[in-house]
Amino acid sequence: EGLVVIIDVGKSMSEHQGSTRGAPYKLDSALKSVTLLVQQKLLYSPKDDIGIITFGTKETRNNLSENGYKNVTVLKDLDPPEVEDLKLIESITPGGIEGDMIDALIVGMDLLISKYKGKRCQKRIFLVTDGGSPTNKSDFLTVLDQFKKMEGKLNVIGIEFDDEEDSSSSLYHSQKSDVKLENEKFLRHFAREVSGVVVPVGQAIEMMSYFRSKSVLQRTNFRGHLEISPLIRIPVWSFIKTMKRNLPPFGKLSVVAEQSAEPGGKGVIIERSYYTLTDPDNEIPPEERIKGYKYGRSLVPFSKIDESVLKYTADKCLVVIGFTKAVNVPRHHYLENCAIMVSEPGDLSGGVALSAFVGAMAETESVAIVRHVKRANAVPHLGVLIPYVKGEYDGLVYNKLPFAEDLRHYQFASLNPELAKKALVPTPEQLSAADDLIKSLELSVPDDSAEPVELLKPKYTYNPVLQHYYQCLQKRALDVDGELPTLDKVIADYLNPDENIFSQAQDSFSRFREAFPLTKTETKENKKYWKDALNEEEGVQLDSYVPTPKKQKLQPSTSFSIDKIIATGASQVGSVNPVQDFNDMLARRDVDLVEKAITQMEERIVQLVNDSVRDQLYPKALECLIALRLGCIQEEEADLFNSVLRRLRGLFDGKKRNDFWLMVSSRDLTLIHNQESDDSSVSPSEAKAVCFFFSSLSFSIYILDFVTFGLLVALNCS
Repeated sequence: EGLVVIIDVGKSMSEHQGSTRGAPYKLDSALKSVTLLVQQKLLYSPKDDIGIITFGTKETRNNLSENGYKNVTVLKDLDPPEVEDLKLIESITPGGIEGDMIDALIVGMDLLISKYKGKRCQKRIFLVTDGGSPTNKSDFLTVLDQFKKMEGKLNVIGIEFDDEEDSSSSLYHSQKSDVKLENEKFLRHFAREVSGVVVPVGQAIEMMSYFRSKSVLQRTNFRGHLEISPLIRIPVWSFIKTMKRNLPPFGKLSVVAEQSAEPGGKGVIIERSYYTLTDPDNEIPPEERIKGYKYGRSLVPFSKIDESVLKYTADKCLVVIGFTKAVNVPRHHYLENCAIMVSEPGDLSGGVALSAFVGAMAETESVAIVRHVKRANAVPHLGVLIPYVKGEYDGLVYNKLPFAEDLRHYQFASLNPELAKKALVPTPEQLSAADDLIKSLELSVPDDSAEPVELLKPKYTYNPVLQHYYQCLQKRALDVDGELPTLDKVIADYLNPDENIFSQAQDSFSRFREAFPLTKTETKENKKYWKDALNEEEGVQLDSYVPTPKKQKLQPSTSFSIDKIIATGASQVGSVNPVQDFNDMLARRDVDLVEKAITQMEERIVQLVNDSVRDQLYPKALECLIALRLGCIQEEEADLFNSVLRRLRGLFDGKKRNDFWLMVSSRDLTLIHNQESDDSSVSPSEAKAVCFFFSSLSFSIYILDFVTFGLLVALNCS
């Protein structure tokens, strides 16, 4: 929505309301109504645009000033509402000049037309005036026609305007000037022509002071088919019905940047760097970092390859698992947000099918247990579909349910009088007193028509935390050093019980108190703790409460060195993160583990390939082989790697795990030649030739197998 607020600050607005000394000034009431309007936009419609214009000012500042629209000032162009707008409104002072409201309306229309040319949105103008200044109405028809073309609405907040529905509200009618009466009549006619309203300022302030719910744009969170069986699939759309509303996120501001004279952002940007204890001067690059998950006291590394292999994949779906009675699904098992599912708009057959399905479930008092996956590869959820029958439409209410391992079964003492302890079984008098107390605190009371009326309706009970937060936010925006406001009376009524109910329930409270007398339990003083003894006059040695540790026997040959203290690196290549373990073993300087690391890495590669289900672990094994080659070049152990590669060729090339060897050949993992390492005796051409030989050999075996198979078929046919 685009909203332009036009405020009259002319000569007549600086007078007291009703010309009574001590009464509030007209402009103060006008600014209060505008402040409440901006607050409503900040709280409930922060994405709308709002502009502010004043007329009757000494200066002129608008885009049409060259065409004669004087004494009209545009304080704020059409932009989303901000907290600074409240300060801007508070700074408005009387202009002292008689301004023309028609000129101000034309300037406001120009703002709307310029901002939303060719765009479809709701356009409104709020005019706040007492109608005390002369108005040139010669352009009225032109302005009215333009209003209708742009589909705009005019709402007027009138200062000392009569309420048409209440004849007793005409307190100032006899004191009104002819100009004011004529302008008031003119504005009512104008508002009716453009589907607007005229509201007295007192009524406007009262309406905008009430809390209300925030309007949000409904978007689907699921579009798909409700699969009752493989042959019955109904297209449905799902919308969020209820959800938890949290406080807006708070941003961090830098005090140093705020106090600095240099321009720039004041926001705090968090940057994380990772270092090791053994090398605190060099940052660990991202490719050398890996996720770790705690398992007891250990940290289990989890690489991206492990994550991709173990990641659960699921297709988008909403499948009915089965049906059960509604009483079998307790309400306290509902989790997270609630959604409403309806038929796809425009799908007549789907709507009829869903309505029949919902009607059958409602008639049998049944619910459906479903498997729900909102999008492809998302986490699957267990949910319940509850029939929702309304006069306008039929739908299904979806609630998420816990899995069996999500439930916690706690053991409590039985409430059954036959099984509970006799001392805990209530008497009939106690049960009667408890029932009477509960009935006396009933929140539904009869009204004049003897129909029960709910005192605390959830529909009109707004989040007290959010409401008080915005109340404090407004106060802090206007007064940085001022005290925060006290809790609003409307919010306090949400939190505090009704005093009338408690006063009427005093007899029930007395009866309950007599039925359940409280007795003070005397605690035994014979138990004494050591901390109590510290307060006494006699000194207490804390060492006497600590058991003496057993002496450790030291071997005579035991010697300590700084190398042993810092030797915290890996000593073997594990199966969880073999690449990291291999690199850690090569980096050890307290002991030479190079040959041991190469041997164990070879064993780990063979294990990964042989244990792989199809090719699931091949990428991890290939990553180990690449790391082994790089480590051997770094440690000048080319011959060891070449020997490992030849042994791997003998194990896999042309055999059961030949597909792994084809993967190695496709990555061009050759022997280490003398241009990569000085200790290698293999030339580049020999390294490539050996690699080509490996691939050619595998290909030749496949050709041979194919020819052999053809000969066997020919012999059988003959």
